[in-house]
Amino acid sequence: MPLAEEQGQTMYDLAVIGGGPGGYVAAIRAAQLGAKTVLIEKDVLGGTCLNRGCIPTKTFLQSVKALREIKKLRDLGVTGVDPAAVGINLEKLQQRKKRIVNRLTMGIAGLLKAHGVEVVAGEAFLDEEPGLVKLYGNQAPKRAVRARHVIIATGSKPRRLSIPGMDAPAVITSDEILALERVPASLAILGGGVIGLEFALILRELGAEVTVIEMEERLLPVFDEEIAGETARMLKTSGITLHLGAQAREIRGDTLVFTQGEEIRELKAEKILVAVGRVPAIDGVDWDKLGIKTERGALVTDEYLRTSRPDVYAIGDVNGKCMLAHKASAEAMVAVENLFGSAGPRKMDYAAIPQCVYSFPEIAWVGLTEQQARAQYGAEKLAIGKFPLVANGKAQIEGEARGFVKVITEKETGKILGVHLFCPAATEMIAEAVTAIKLGAGVEQLKRCIHPHPTISESLQEAYADVLHEAIHFSR
Repeated sequence: MPLAEEQGQTMYDLAVIGGGPGGYVAAIRAAQLGAKTVLIEKDVLGGTCLNRGCIPTKTFLQSVKALREIKKLRDLGVTGVDPAAVGINLEKLQQRKKRIVNRLTMGIAGLLKAHGVEVVAGEAFLDEEPGLVKLYGNQAPKRAVRARHVIIATGSKPRRLSIPGMDAPAVITSDEILALERVPASLAILGGGVIGLEFALILRELGAEVTVIEMEERLLPVFDEEIAGETARMLKTSGITLHLGAQAREIRGDTLVFTQGEEIRELKAEKILVAVGRVPAIDGVDWDKLGIKTERGALVTDEYLRTSRPDVYAIGDVNGKCMLAHKASAEAMVAVENLFGSAGPRKMDYAAIPQCVYSFPEIAWVGLTEQQARAQYGAEKLAIGKFPLVANGKAQIEGEARGFVKVITEKETGKILGVHLFCPAATEMIAEAVTAIKLGAGVEQLKRCIHPHPTISESLQEAYADVLHEAIHFSR
């Protein structure tokens, strides 16, 4: 007799493995659709995003942003404050981070309870028998649950480099840096992607000497080239040293050895942050034995989020498609509605997923980069509009006139192909562009959408108009 039946386990409609932004959203949505749902989490609800990623880093960045605002007070006509005497107390910042994380974690627990989702603590492993999930935990005895469907949402973990010296005490990951009790005098960051750049800005403002080593010839390799170039200039202005086209070779204690061109270089740093991305958390399982296909270290899913095993779906970082919390939540909705909804099968749309960097100014984009658009459509079939922030009234008022907005369209139809923002409030404004791409809006429609004045968002309207050479407050 199967283990679940031996122990008299309830039959669930859905078992969700992992309580991050993919898992808990899936569990709640399934419960809304009437499915009896159990969520299994081995650590803390909220996953990496809430506990060791998005929320903690943005908490740090908010304090850094406040410090930067204080340094601008004299330019804004505010007197009586000595910017040189102002700083950030890391201990109090850590306490604030913990309060915010705990509050949000408790909120998720409350939502799950309110929707009737059973939450089980423990590490879950799929069984070869369809619908059987075995649990192991230090506190709870071994048990199992049975469900008609299973969603795997176990997230990801920091990628490690295969170079000598990775076990040196100076080496830390994005998980450890968020728990630092004091600011290191110097920090070397391996990786010029989103994670590396946000930590570079945080630690630099906190007083560390920061150096970024990136193996590609530019920062943010998957971002638009023009955005990447402006980002490099922004980092240099902030006092951050960049080594591009550099390859890490070895770590000797507190010394990073890397090559740049033909030159072998050494960099001594109190801490060495490895921020070269993340990998799906699927190790320790014989997936072939379970009948689930993997590829490049990720679970393979189709456009409906199904794995190669009929009863199992996979969402979020584990399927390796795009490691973003909002993408995981979107996949959760698609997967669950495909399982329990009445509207029929729905495909996951990856064409309009925004990407953001919480820098100074912020960066956000959605759709195609200019390089991708040229490759897919040909340069002659594109029409591109731009608007510089220096010509925006609100940007001048805020003293944040650095940056630009770029809109990429198909010339013949006016269809929006991509939008790239390097400006204040970019991470908020990008939702407009996501909606435009998702709904197939054209530049003629969008330029007629009235934007409030004075706002940074007016720059989008001007960029739409510039596609047609009709911008009012900017002339090429």
